[in-house]
Amino acid sequence: MKVLRALALVLPVCCFLGCNETHPGGPNANKPRDEKTTGERTRETTGIGTPDNTFKISLPTFETGLKQGEKKSVRISISRGKNFDQDVKLDFGKLPTGITVTPTMPTIKHGENDVEVNFEAAKDAALGDHTVNVTATPKDGAATSGEMKIGVKKP
Repeated sequence: MKVLRALALVLPVCCFLGCNETHPGGPNANKPRDEKTTGERTRETTGIGTPDNTFKISLPTFETGLKQGEKKSVRISISRGKNFDQDVKLDFGKLPTGITVTPTMPTIKHGENDVEVNFEAAKDAALGDHTVNVTATPKDGAATSGEMKIGVKKP
């Protein structure tokens, strides 16, 4: 009986710890990402720093909260690799009903690392939490994208 209890306690722990032996990082950890569906560039950064001639986009981590009829500024930035000196155009895709962004297609110029954009919610903007896809495209090379959250509430 004591042996059964001991096995009942040890067996789940062994199974849990053994799961990562065959698939470190999860079952799809070593599979390449599909650039067409994810919009991510093919050369991703690992470790410290940014590889030469590439960039990473930085979007707000927290939800940008807007009240209907309100305008709010948001800063979007990129981290440039050692030899990356291109302009990067931003595209905000399909925005939620009643939300506008100005400028509509901002550019982070080659000597800069960020740009400020203004989100404005119309008085009848759709309430709730929304996801906005942001695509950053350099003049030459692959685009990268990310998501940011916008929450719209009543005034």
